[in-house]
Amino acid sequence: MKRVLVVLFILLIFINFSSCEKDDICVDGDTPFLVIGFFDVDDSTSFKSVPSLRINSIDNDNIFSSGTFSDRSTVADSVLIPLRNANTDTTFEFIINSAGDEETGTIDTLSFSYSVGKQFVSRGCGFVANYNDLDVLRTVTPQDWISRITIVEKNIRNNPTAIHVKIFH
Repeated sequence: MKRVLVVLFILLIFINFSSCEKDDICVDGDTPFLVIGFFDVDDSTSFKSVPSLRINSIDNDNIFSSGTFSDRSTVADSVLIPLRNANTDTTFEFIINSAGDEETGTIDTLSFSYSVGKQFVSRGCGFVANYNDLDVLRTVTPQDWISRITIVEKNIRNNPTAIHVKIFH
């Protein structure tokens, strides 16, 4: 009888551990970036590089710590930038030909507004933010380098190859 109880106990422990979900391993849980593509204003199907691009967050919360692109680098076609998921808007300065401590480049200011939806991924990942109803407002000045902006995808999900916003210059 003792052997039967020991075997049942071992079997019960085996069944208990084999049915557990893996903890703290998150493979699928990344909040998506906003993907911005840069296009030629004269040929709207051709990418156009942006020399010495710098993007500053106006919101002063240092959301560029993720290193999505190199500061003041020439961007060939697109960049990934993070949006704030604690608010419903994020404002950036897009600076072309950026140089020096006192900025000498041409600055355009863009404000992105959206609603934030939280999606549960798993116990290890928790929740990720998805952005819906994306809209953009550009502060227009006589020195603008951006000619036109088109929103291609209003809902941002975790697909880093899809361009959400096209900037024509």
